[in-house]
Amino acid sequence: MEQEQLKQFTFYELYADILNSLNDVDAGKFAKRICEYEFENAEPNTAMTDKEVFYWSNISDMLAEVKEIEIRGKISKKFNLRAKHFTFYDTYFNAMKLLNDRQCGMFVKAMCEYMFGGVMPDFNDKTMQGYFNLCKRKMDISKQRKAVGTSGGNAKKKPKRETDAERVLTETMSYEEFRQKYHEIQGELYGSAERYKTVLDWSDVATKLETDMDLQNETNIYRLTQKYVQRYGEKR
Repeated sequence: MEQEQLKQFTFYELYADILNSLNDVDAGKFAKRICEYEFENAEPNTAMTDKEVFYWSNISDMLAEVKEIEIRGKISKKFNLRAKHFTFYDTYFNAMKLLNDRQCGMFVKAMCEYMFGGVMPDFNDKTMQGYFNLCKRKMDISKQRKAVGTSGGNAKKKPKRETDAERVLTETMSYEEFRQKYHEIQGELYGSAERYKTVLDWSDVATKLETDMDLQNETNIYRLTQKYVQRYGEKR
């Protein structure tokens, strides 16, 4: 049975540390191996240096464990809670395929610097800069969702003395509040789907959005609600 292919996977800071320890050519090759494993279910099939073999042997179990979880549309709390990370989309890999190994290494290292350090690259190559700028939209969405998820987690850390009324307020979210928090999600609800504005528990939609990779892949509110209802029903 053919293994399901991912459209996105979680890229951890550990991978960035490995790439930064390699020269640009080797970093490009190593990054492509990771992407080929994640998106194409391909094991490394090119010769690796002793250093690359050492690095791969130390992350292969992690790659396999997280991939098995993400294929089911879930997120690995085991690794995500203790390591910095961002969502790596297949469109980034498509850009990498258009670059030679040295350019690819520079490109992925720049992505990591932007996602983990907020440093915007300035490539001498206009083509590479153009590819990066096109990918930046999705990278910024990942940053925004990460920020919302963090603030949401902090908001839950209320003093134990809070009243029942205060607890209800912190756990309740209206449709309008949801749209304000997730402003990168476009479109409108129309037709019979308009009822979801009042029928759905939007605080639960927000919670599921932070943990369900399939929902995270939707940037249109109509498609997002359809997928949410199919998976979780009309909870209120």
